[in-house]
Amino acid sequence: MDQILEFGASLGLQPEVFVAILVVAVTLLLLVILKLASGGKRGNAVLLIGPCNGGKTTLFYRLKDGSTHLGTVSSMQENEGVVQVRNDKDRVVGSVRVLDLPGHPRLRSKMEQHLNDARAVVLVIDAADITPHRTEAAEDLFEVLTHPTVCGKRLPVLIACNKADLETQAHSVDFCRRTIEKQLDTMRKTRVALGGADSTRVTQALGKADKPLVLGSLRSSITAAAISAEKGDVAEVMQFLAKLV
Repeated sequence: MDQILEFGASLGLQPEVFVAILVVAVTLLLLVILKLASGGKRGNAVLLIGPCNGGKTTLFYRLKDGSTHLGTVSSMQENEGVVQVRNDKDRVVGSVRVLDLPGHPRLRSKMEQHLNDARAVVLVIDAADITPHRTEAAEDLFEVLTHPTVCGKRLPVLIACNKADLETQAHSVDFCRRTIEKQLDTMRKTRVALGGADSTRVTQALGKADKPLVLGSLRSSITAAAISAEKGDVAEVMQFLAKLV
């Protein structure tokens, strides 16, 4: 410590001033380290992704202006808008830019382009029809988690199990999560077995293929919730967005 103070004196600084400068410098260094540890810089767009007919566009309009626009059909174009985020007391606490991306597999490149500017992702699935669409849903999530710009981030992801109002037909959140988890695990093993640069990125994002894949243990924060965009039950999505503002 004496040597440090002597160095400060050699610079013509009083001990108190030199110590204050050191404290500020160390604090700034710690903040930089914490920022780097928390992952890369996130973008400013929340992406709505998922298979066709899952309810992405209905959810988009429900969040944007509280309506369903008298029903929607599968879109080949993206929708963009600003959503006013409300807390559990219905008070506006901020806003986020939301992009509703087409679910057709041929248009997945659009999603990949927007991932460079992603702040968070909402994977919208049809909870009443997840089994035949499990591969599409898992492929979307796989592309998100293994995307080069996402691998270095702790990107928040919400699996929105839509159409929960169809009580006798809709599967539980746990069933939907486990279904996607299992399909994702199969994809991981296949990609890793092929080797190459992609396998390294897959392992980094999804863990080693010799261990069971658990969504809750991945680098990105992945949660799941039951919603009904048609009936306006989107509180879980709004809570997810509130954590971003």
